[in-house]
Amino acid sequence: MSLDKKISQAIEESVAEAGQEPALAHRLVLWMEAVTSGEDPGDPSIADRRLDLLYGITQTNEGSEAIF
Repeated sequence: MSLDKKISQAIEESVAEAGQEPALAHRLVLWMEAVTSGEDPGDPSIADRRLDLLYGITQTNEGSEAIF
């Protein structure tokens, strides 16, 4: 099953509205595609690595707390 284009578009728009880099949207879309296609084995160590990558490219305002 592939990811619905409306979902990809919503992710891209949300990331842009939040003032984040397009790379974040790209990685989120790739992850969602892996999950929906069954390529993501659900291994917690893999999920941790993916989250580390996403957190690493997410911009926060200095002095404010990021909510994840």
